Amino acid sequence: MLEPDKLSICCDAVRDWVNENYEASYIIGVGALSLASWALDPKKSKKRALGIFATALAVGAMLEPCVNVQSQVYGPVLSHGSRQKRCVALTFDDGPSEYTGSLLDVLAEEGAKATFFCLGEQALRYPELVRRAEAEGHLVGSHSYTHRNLLGRLPAASRRQIVTGAQALNDVLGHYPLWFRPPYGMRYPWTILQARQSGMSTVLWSNCPCDWTTPGAKVIMERIIRSFQPGDIILLHDGGGDRSQTVIAVRYLIRYLHRQGYKFVRVDELEPAE
Repeated sequence: MLEPDKLSICCDAVRDWVNENYEASYIIGVGALSLASWALDPKKSKKRALGIFATALAVGAMLEPCVNVQSQVYGPVLSHGSRQKRCVALTFDDGPSEYTGSLLDVLAEEGAKATFFCLGEQALRYPELVRRAEAEGHLVGSHSYTHRNLLGRLPAASRRQIVTGAQALNDVLGHYPLWFRPPYGMRYPWTILQARQSGMSTVLWSNCPCDWTTPGAKVIMERIIRSFQPGDIILLHDGGGDRSQTVIAVRYLIRYLHRQGYKFVRVDELEPAE
């Protein structure tokens, strides 16, 4: 049996590979299931297995732009800034929560700006933290109202999540947000349109250390640095669970990148990608 630390390393490597090569992972998975179907009854199932494989690939091709954070097929999204400028955008999802104040303290102490994509229900629960974030120069955007996966929602339900999330921030701040991030980064073609009709542009990301898995502050920072590029929009979280590791990682990440000459900016301050 593998030792726990080696098992963790292997799991991280597999997860990272799947995340970075999800199209190949999907094709391999569908192919394996189709082959298994054919192997159970090779005389009768060959055509059926090929049909399943072709149909699944076609469906996957249509859904791929819904989950690809870089894809512009179903509407414009901001996933990173200029790769020629030493700027980086920290973004925090799922808050505010009891950890948001600590993150704001770190950002203030280290001289960094960030963007907070708040859930409407959480903004109503912690209005003072939303107001503090904006007062301290950070950007506040919407992350829907209750973090429902919009990929599984019909247009009317999707619109409700988008509109009520934005309304909650208006109730707290006195103005509507201009930026929106769909939960899990997943969207249908109409999702971006609905956000735009509510006055918001859509923001995704280019660097995701999966801090929600709570792998430790050191691992969170290492994952960010491993794939880091100038202009990255980094996906982190200040809500949805224990975010104490994220708070620690952010402090050391800011110090590390400051030493490399990087400036931490809000997403609306990123220069456009070339």
